[in-house]
Amino acid sequence: MKYPFTDQRVTGALLPLAALRSQTSIGCGEFADLPAFAAWAVDAELTLIQLLPVNDSGGQSSPYSALSAFALHPMYLRIQDTPEYVALGAAERSGVDALIDAAAAELDGVIRFDYDAVVRHKLAIARAVFDAAGANATQELTAFMRTQPWVKPYAVFRALKTVNQERAWTEWEDPSPATPEVIDRAWKRKSLQPATRFYAWLQLRLDQQFQTASQQVHAAGVALKGDLPILMNEDSVDAWCNPDIFRNELRAGAPPDMFSHEGQNWGFPIYDWNGLAQRDYDWWRSRLAVAARYYSAYRIDHVLGFFRIWAIRDAERSGVLGAFWPQHGMTYDDLRGIGFDDGRIRWLCEPHLTGDQLRSALGPDWRARVGAAFSQLAGEDLYRFSETIGGERDIESLEIAAEQQAWLVEQWRDRALVKLPDGSYAPTWRFRECSRYVYIADWEKSNFENLVAERGSASNEQWAAHGHTILSILREASDMLPCAEDLGVVPEAVPRVLQQLGVYSLYVPRWAHYWDREGQPAIPLHEYRGQSVCATSVHDTSTLREWWERETGREILWATIGREDPCPPSFDPETAKVVLAGLARCASRILVFQIQDLLATSAVAAGTDPAAERVNVPGTYDPFNWTWRMPLSIEELVTMNDIKRTIRDIVANRIS
Repeated sequence: MKYPFTDQRVTGALLPLAALRSQTSIGCGEFADLPAFAAWAVDAELTLIQLLPVNDSGGQSSPYSALSAFALHPMYLRIQDTPEYVALGAAERSGVDALIDAAAAELDGVIRFDYDAVVRHKLAIARAVFDAAGANATQELTAFMRTQPWVKPYAVFRALKTVNQERAWTEWEDPSPATPEVIDRAWKRKSLQPATRFYAWLQLRLDQQFQTASQQVHAAGVALKGDLPILMNEDSVDAWCNPDIFRNELRAGAPPDMFSHEGQNWGFPIYDWNGLAQRDYDWWRSRLAVAARYYSAYRIDHVLGFFRIWAIRDAERSGVLGAFWPQHGMTYDDLRGIGFDDGRIRWLCEPHLTGDQLRSALGPDWRARVGAAFSQLAGEDLYRFSETIGGERDIESLEIAAEQQAWLVEQWRDRALVKLPDGSYAPTWRFRECSRYVYIADWEKSNFENLVAERGSASNEQWAAHGHTILSILREASDMLPCAEDLGVVPEAVPRVLQQLGVYSLYVPRWAHYWDREGQPAIPLHEYRGQSVCATSVHDTSTLREWWERETGREILWATIGREDPCPPSFDPETAKVVLAGLARCASRILVFQIQDLLATSAVAAGTDPAAERVNVPGTYDPFNWTWRMPLSIEELVTMNDIKRTIRDIVANRIS
């Protein structure tokens, strides 16, 4: 679907679809709620709605941990709008309505919804309709599956997960990747047909409802923007059916930083870009084609991953010993060329522990308890980790005290070099802190760090070429407007390639600084690149109100919007109006307010605790995340003329 506002300034709202509530939806927002929300947006003079991912994530509430890159989440189905429900006889409909009423009574009215309960109820009601209507492999479903070949593998995958008590496919009795023959046999298996046909039918109706809603939204003059997570869960139908495009021995994450001493290990396999290239990137092309059925713009999650990804061996728990991949690593000959012999290379690559260290930390009987975890250097009281230890997870499985495990993990991480997948070497993120690196000669450090800088420059150009190739494929695959999430440690290659290809970059004002300049000043709003999105908050951040009142930096933002009066400590509705109106003067062509930030302009709509309005707290896994709901229904929101008037006043500040 073509983006309609190519050169215009656009203002929109960002929200998880599940956050919407209406008099008809059950437990969470549904695709059918979008046209009514778009009508409200039009009254408020907003012309874009940005959604978080809407893919089926199974038992995971995070929309960034999907079971499928293509399948839509069943919880977004408006069951009452399905042809099967409409065709039910009085008795059957009465039974289904009783289920709907019971679910609504249990699930509605809460600020944060119970994800597991919503999914359980929605699937049970949908299955009751499916069974009562006798729905099966109809001509309509057959035609849908012919145009959407991902449906059959997905339906089989979901059916087999049910048979295997929802365990990951790597834990099934036969944990082998699936072939087309395996899929076809499972699809024809009679015992699985009730489940496979049900899940395929669900996708047919979800697709129809989302397409209908999308067309109505666009007909109202509002662009719909989606979100494509870059990575896939290993427990996904895509990884199950496409082993040639994933590298399951490596996991994606992020390097250590001021917020995370251990870095991050997201647990997702990285892509085998060579495998994708051999297939002409067909999997990515298909993802874009499916997304274009609903959206006219999309957010490329973690676009840095198209240039290089922080790759970590699957035996590691943290992100400490990762390295960017791909990159121009240092070869064995490179290291020999700067004067490092085999002993020096091994000295920097592998931790070396003295017997005194081991006896002190693990006790005099350490050999009897964990001796197999170490190998002794001939003739010395010096030890390296043995081949039985492949990473932090192996250390943490040793039967020793937790503090001893923690000490050994720190020793395991104590290295200046790590091996890359191609056998070359890369410096660790904190190589200068390696206990053995600090003792090598100054000339060795100088030679090594010069080589690191040289390889860094070469890698930057490699990343530019890599990112340009992949993003070009994405640009050509649809008419949608691509918008990148380019936050984090951004190499020079990224903004250069984004500008070359016309891919929109992202500014979050609280973080938009010239970090490489003296004093790290905030970027003036008029200096934001035109081909960009400005977002007041994103799903992984605090809302603007929580950040303003409980974190640091509000004075800088207050000055950035041109205010010279004292910065108010409270983000009350009047302050919210001033700040949002000030940010509306940014030069970005797209400005997206998180819906919570818009509601903060009203004393009635704003909640009492801004922390309770967060969508997600990164690094935490609990029922809080991804379950926020708007405090007002769409029907109530439509009647609140003061909020619409306030938003119109804010939008009026957009520069043309």
